Amino acid sequence: MSIEMLTRLSEALRKMRTLSEVLDDIGDALDPQPPTADDVAYIHERLRGALERLATIATAAEVKDPDVLRLTARAAELQDVELPEDHRGQVAHLRRQGAVANDLLERLTATRTIRQVA
Repeated sequence: MSIEMLTRLSEALRKMRTLSEVLDDIGDALDPQPPTADDVAYIHERLRGALERLATIATAAEVKDPDVLRLTARAAELQDVELPEDHRGQVAHLRRQGAVANDLLERLTATRTIRQVA
């Protein structure tokens, strides 16, 4: 590998969030107290990345579980959705993202694709 390739790989690994951090993001989205307008875009981007990562894990592991396949498709749909303009719509979108990420994480754990996250 070239030094440039190793540098890019190293940068990508540093940006990768742990599954425990993904759980924190899910908690932020599903918390009964909605996030502030200032936090919405940040949480949206983190969850977008989490959905992409979980879907990639499911795809790479070639999981055939129907629920995982359904949730992976839903995750892909949500990744393409831009954040609504109004705060209420933004919170609703975050909750959808959080719910799908949570369900996908649970199914990947149940199918033993990933280890249980504390």
